[in-house]
Amino acid sequence: MAAAAAALTIATSCSEDFLETQSTSAVDSGQIFQNTETAMMAVNGIHRLLYKQESTAPRMGFGTVMLWMDFLGEDLVYTKDNAQWKPDTQWTRHRNVDATVNKLSFKMFYEIITNANQIIDNIDDVEGSQSDKNFIKGQALAYRAFAHHYLVQLWAERYYPGKNNSQLGVIIRLDNSTELKKRNTVEEVYEAINADLDEAIKLLEATSATRADKSHIDVNVARGFKARVLLTQGRWAEAAEMAKKVVETSGASLDSHYYDFKQGRCCTASSSEWLWGKLGDQNIETVKLCNFYSYISNSNVSYNYNTPRAIYNLLYEKISDTDVRKSVWLPDAPTMDKTKLALAPNSNIYKWMSQKYIVDYPDNKSASYNGALYTADLPYMRLPEMICIEAEGYARAGNDAAARDAIYLLAKNRDPQYQKSTKSGQDLIDEILVQKRVELWGEGFRFLELKRLNMPLDRGPAPRPGYNQGGAANNWKNGKNPTNLDPLASNFNMYETQPIGEENRYRPADSKEWQFVFPISEIDNNPLCEQNPI
Repeated sequence: MAAAAAALTIATSCSEDFLETQSTSAVDSGQIFQNTETAMMAVNGIHRLLYKQESTAPRMGFGTVMLWMDFLGEDLVYTKDNAQWKPDTQWTRHRNVDATVNKLSFKMFYEIITNANQIIDNIDDVEGSQSDKNFIKGQALAYRAFAHHYLVQLWAERYYPGKNNSQLGVIIRLDNSTELKKRNTVEEVYEAINADLDEAIKLLEATSATRADKSHIDVNVARGFKARVLLTQGRWAEAAEMAKKVVETSGASLDSHYYDFKQGRCCTASSSEWLWGKLGDQNIETVKLCNFYSYISNSNVSYNYNTPRAIYNLLYEKISDTDVRKSVWLPDAPTMDKTKLALAPNSNIYKWMSQKYIVDYPDNKSASYNGALYTADLPYMRLPEMICIEAEGYARAGNDAAARDAIYLLAKNRDPQYQKSTKSGQDLIDEILVQKRVELWGEGFRFLELKRLNMPLDRGPAPRPGYNQGGAANNWKNGKNPTNLDPLASNFNMYETQPIGEENRYRPADSKEWQFVFPISEIDNNPLCEQNPI
């Protein structure tokens, strides 16, 4: 009974820490809902839940979910056996009713909903201007929709466009009652999500309040949520129009230097491309292995240090040689000039490894390579995602010309030699989807993309007989480029110990494994919640 358990989040006493930081979710409702100034603290508390750190790794709120989405896919390749994320690459943790990460992620989304409900229920009666109330309530509604959307995408079957979607979804919580409930249908959940987002957009349009920074939700972020939902539902033209509105009115713009080799590459909220994100704060994020960049950046405390994250080589080969994004992954990393790499001392170096996130200085001389710097800003929504939604929506709606125009904006910025596409139909859609995969690599989208499109997980063919089969042999372990590679094979399971296993190379689109199982604590506390097939 996740919502009932999470109802204590706001109902506990107001701490001095809360009053100092204005960014905790543990507050007294009587104190917090005095006026709009104090009520805004409750919104900050919801945002703080997104990067709430637990005492052990890899538990760090929404960052955990983002990494999970990519480790469950094929585009982010796991290179070397270690303690973290192996169960996710093997598709076991999200299918384990006792898994702590599964439980905490499920709980986090319902905690967001609980906190949002508190705001929605109380904000109309507090002191303050209507404009400020609209700003606060609009964000709360957007957060509630955001949380319900992730819950239904992960713990239910996919949404089937054009069908009645009567399959079991998740429990909708629009108040903080402790009533035991059955799971709502997927269609009912999406109806609730859309109702919340429509009201959120209406309220955020009707406010003169402006956000202090990009950690807050404004009308364009709410529209971005709506575009995501519409795309998931297969409402193609509506998704395109909503995303286009964000592209044209948000004030965000593409940055031709976004992928420059520099400190803060892809992890600085000051980027003109960012619409919404977390602002990194090492005073709050004090557990070194409980933040997103501890598992994917170049930091000395990152698992990328001993287990480099690599790009799926067959996707890499689709990137034009003149595309600036191609420099983010290094197919010849073991033999490269090390001054061209952003590496902590003694890092493992593997073919096709990623350098997308440079948290520390790329010249390897920063004192923070002793492990002092390990977190940074984290993007939750960027303008390129909206461009890709606009392009895909138009293409699937049959408006190829508008789709070509949309994707041209992104592709030309990333590749100065790009020529506007002349493709149409499925070929155009495929081109757009490749652009999206490359652009949003490592940002928490791939599993969701595969699921919404009803595509199988396909990590590519194994090497054919007579070619290097991977593993520690033939230069995979000694810092050299391996030889005799099969040009048709994927780099999945090529590295060192082949920890993921050949049985995890493929998952059919209609298998039960695409649904997360509910934590056993949820089933025990609410017998009305029917478990997904185990």
